[in-house]
Amino acid sequence: MLTMSDRDASVKDTGKKTGSAWIKNVSLNNRVNEEAIGIALTSVFQFERVFKLISSLVTNIVTAKYSSIMLIEGDKLRIKYSNHLPENVENECGVKVGESISGWAALTGVNVLVKNIETDTRFAKKNNIRYSSKSFMTVPLLVSGKVMGVLNVNDKMNGEVFSESDLNTLKIIARYSAIAIRNATLLEKTKKLSIVQQLDNDYYDKKNKYLPVTLKSLKIGPFNKSELYLKNSANGEHNYVLYWKGGDRLFINDKREEFIRKNINKLYVPKNGRKQYLRFMESNLEKVVGHEETCAKEKLSIAKDIAVNIVSDLSAVPDEICNIERAKQWINSIMGLVRNSRNNHIDMGSVKADDQYLYGHSINVTMLSLIFAHHIGLNVEEISELGLGLFLQDIGMKDVDPLIINKPTKLNSDEYTIIKKHSEIGFHMLQETGQVSPESCILALLHHENFDGSGYPHGLKENDISLNGRISRVIDVYSAITSDRPYANARTSDAACVIMKEKMKGLFDTEVLGDFIDFVKSVSVANKSNVVGV
Repeated sequence: MLTMSDRDASVKDTGKKTGSAWIKNVSLNNRVNEEAIGIALTSVFQFERVFKLISSLVTNIVTAKYSSIMLIEGDKLRIKYSNHLPENVENECGVKVGESISGWAALTGVNVLVKNIETDTRFAKKNNIRYSSKSFMTVPLLVSGKVMGVLNVNDKMNGEVFSESDLNTLKIIARYSAIAIRNATLLEKTKKLSIVQQLDNDYYDKKNKYLPVTLKSLKIGPFNKSELYLKNSANGEHNYVLYWKGGDRLFINDKREEFIRKNINKLYVPKNGRKQYLRFMESNLEKVVGHEETCAKEKLSIAKDIAVNIVSDLSAVPDEICNIERAKQWINSIMGLVRNSRNNHIDMGSVKADDQYLYGHSINVTMLSLIFAHHIGLNVEEISELGLGLFLQDIGMKDVDPLIINKPTKLNSDEYTIIKKHSEIGFHMLQETGQVSPESCILALLHHENFDGSGYPHGLKENDISLNGRISRVIDVYSAITSDRPYANARTSDAACVIMKEKMKGLFDTEVLGDFIDFVKSVSVANKSNVVGV
């Protein structure tokens, strides 16, 4: 067993190339000190240092000239480190799993000891001129029974063949090497940039003033009216020529669409500020939502910013077909995020938009509704219609004076009458687009109807209000109470539930309200548990 001083010494020396004292520490009295090898390898967490240390251990303890480490990437083994191959050979070398000796060892997980490659009945073939000895070893790198790569050793220092004892030593080194490589891999993943950070770097890269586009982003997406540039490359230099001035519909005939399809990899839009940044992020939203290494909170944050931009464009041109399609795509992306979230829970405290109350409110309501609708088991089509309707519910507010919307004191009767008109205005605006289903349009009309008939614009009551309308009323009020408004500060989730249950009796379907309050409490408990477990 190692003493504490021995253990400290072995850890301290792991960053060094080799060192006779350290090698003796792991090979005492011609006997491999397995504990020292384990401590040495599992104390290093950087790939380059781990690979060098493995090679140093192998060549010194097994007394071999050459070693290489190969890891599985897809269906191939790739050389990650060798102490004798040129870098260009390492980079180009790839062996399919199952082929050659290394590939066979990776496929089967079987240790290979070859005393003479030219006479071995399993692999008999001519020896590689790179090696003076015909003897070598290949040992799989295993973690939890799964092969992650192989460790190869060639040419015994004294010219003799490798023995069973050498193979057993290499198996010990390989066991701890696999753990060390896994640890370095896990650490590397934690250091990776999130997809949002990667896209940020692309956008704010000062070397490039243009952004690549997709056909979808041009046809029915955020860049449908943007200036469009054609990229020409010659002699390693890139020039951008204006192809489309923007402002009008780009796809007005089949000939133009065919040209764009053929040249889509050469088409770019210029970077020009915050709105363009959000359009760029919108065109990559599916990629953001599907990125496993980006946390839900960061995904929600950028999704909310994108939503504000879409609603802003919609309010400016509500009958623009592309803007409606952008809203639908945003809803689909958020539905995917909700479905894939851990334990079907998203921190509802993070479902808050920090922008102006009008846009932020409809986005908050939409996100909360999508989460709740998924929770109570509505199908995909029902959730999609609910989400789109709520996303567009306040579109009629575009015709209301902002001074009334943001008034810090109570509205007078005339102002309140003007505000109430937004639901009917929004309903007709959405109907006229011909791009929104009746189920989604009706939510713009119903989201202020109360269960007891005291709401507006038609004073509908009870089951005359659709289920989506009753759900939207509950979440609309909850979102308002838990948000900062011009005339009131935000209340906590618990306080909002108490107010809605005890001080707003009659306004809501009691069954829907009860389900929602239970849902809020369950999410609160889940989020507290997640914090405790961090």
